[in-house]
Amino acid sequence: MVQSKEEKVLTAARDVFMRYGFKRTTMSDLADAAHISRPALYLIYSSKEDVFRSLVAQIFGELLDEIREGLGKRESVADKLAFAFDIWCIGPFEMTQVSPDAKDILESGYEFASEITSHAYADFEQIVSDILRSVVSTQMEEMISVEQLAHILTTASQGFKESVSSTVQLRQMIKGLITIVLAGLQNLGSNHNG
Repeated sequence: MVQSKEEKVLTAARDVFMRYGFKRTTMSDLADAAHISRPALYLIYSSKEDVFRSLVAQIFGELLDEIREGLGKRESVADKLAFAFDIWCIGPFEMTQVSPDAKDILESGYEFASEITSHAYADFEQIVSDILRSVVSTQMEEMISVEQLAHILTTASQGFKESVSSTVQLRQMIKGLITIVLAGLQNLGSNHNG
């Protein structure tokens, strides 16, 4: 399969940004890695920020696609949630543990690709809402909607990344949160039915 010029640049940009971080990467670095001239790169992307925004959109798209594709292979709501958060939170967190510049990349994503990041998080919350919908009854939705639950889970998991020092801790925190939420939903359901 032949890569388009844009794909070629984004493939190279992924490695360059991981190696140098966003701040230290130059358009020359990106052009060299993509094996094109700087003028040719400027015909495709007008700035480093444009390359970065496209790369952020591509990465978020890949994560969301991986989650959607993998959910069908999981049976329980707990397994589906654990899988989704593993891809969405734990994978990127592991990346920050391996590469000192990965945190710079993630922070730059919020700065230079905030709209793309916001849309991706909204898409992820929708996936979480869809997973939760099967265990939230209409009566429960009067107290808390699946969208609110999805937002709480997603926001809390992001906060966990700031308070842990290892992937093992992050995975335990997210698993604990999922367990608490599902137990609470089960309790709410039994109180409404009983």
